[in-house]
Amino acid sequence: MKLNTKTMAALAVTALLSGTAMAETGFTFYGRANVSVEQQKVGSVSDAVMVDNASRAGVRANRDLADGMSVGAVLEAGTNLTSGSTKTNKLFAREASVALNGAFGQVKLGRMPASVAYFATADYVSNHNHDTGTSSDALYDFLATGSLSNAVAYASPKIGDLKLEAQYGLKKATGTGTVDSTNVNPIALAANYGMGPLQLGLGYESAQNPTTTAAVSASQVTARAFYGMGALGFGGYVQKSSGTNFDRTAYRLSAMYTMGQNEFHLNFGSAGNRANAANTGATQYTVAYNYNLDKQTKVYAMLTQVTNKSGAGYNPGGFATSNSNGQDLRSVGTGIRYNF
Repeated sequence: MKLNTKTMAALAVTALLSGTAMAETGFTFYGRANVSVEQQKVGSVSDAVMVDNASRAGVRANRDLADGMSVGAVLEAGTNLTSGSTKTNKLFAREASVALNGAFGQVKLGRMPASVAYFATADYVSNHNHDTGTSSDALYDFLATGSLSNAVAYASPKIGDLKLEAQYGLKKATGTGTVDSTNVNPIALAANYGMGPLQLGLGYESAQNPTTTAAVSASQVTARAFYGMGALGFGGYVQKSSGTNFDRTAYRLSAMYTMGQNEFHLNFGSAGNRANAANTGATQYTVAYNYNLDKQTKVYAMLTQVTNKSGAGYNPGGFATSNSNGQDLRSVGTGIRYNF
């Protein structure tokens, strides 16, 4: 096919504009590789296993717009480095979202990685191993996390030292127009406030009560405080959960001490009886050590244990064997964590 001069000129301009557009769009490939070797014990059964601690890989795209606005997208996959597989049959199961940013804050649509209430509270004080694997928090009541598909989120600009966030999940299934009547719309709200070395957080979640198959709503409110004092940081959270057969109070305390490239961690948490049912509480503790090879790479060692009462079956995940009510979990391990 022959091209005349006008056509060739138009193609050249189009190519030039496309190149300019690409140059204005920033792409970032990022992820986390985190694997540990552990000696685990569930009840009376012991085993040596290799554990993937929420490894992930993703890409971010950002583009500047007019009037100080920008648009961005995130596609993030959960990966298992012990097998080379993705976490689920959905490639971008951790996050798939598009966001518009400006002086008004941020509006985000899609699948959210986790509840903003969790990030503002439990995640903030879980300094060892990014709250992943067998040493992650087993006692926090997750209600919205994992349910925030087909969701809309808003994050305010900073109002002094205060930042507000909200997430709301739709019940309509993608593309079908049908409604899942067994689910309650997940809602998550969060507030973060900084007062110099004292950092405060407040979170609220509402979703389906996980203790029943009926469409019964449950909620939880969590308050967090963390204080940094030179090399020492300490804090924790208190969580109050409410709903049919769901009432419970839990707390977690966390301390971290840094000395050069060394980090020392100590965590303790306790969950009370569920809805006053006897022997449904549990405790958890973790003792850990991290050595920072550089800002992105750590090697670590940890000891963690969950002690369940006879009617409780708390499990932080990462254990090769599931537990029954009343069975304790214990793990001793060492691993490598690389953020890129």
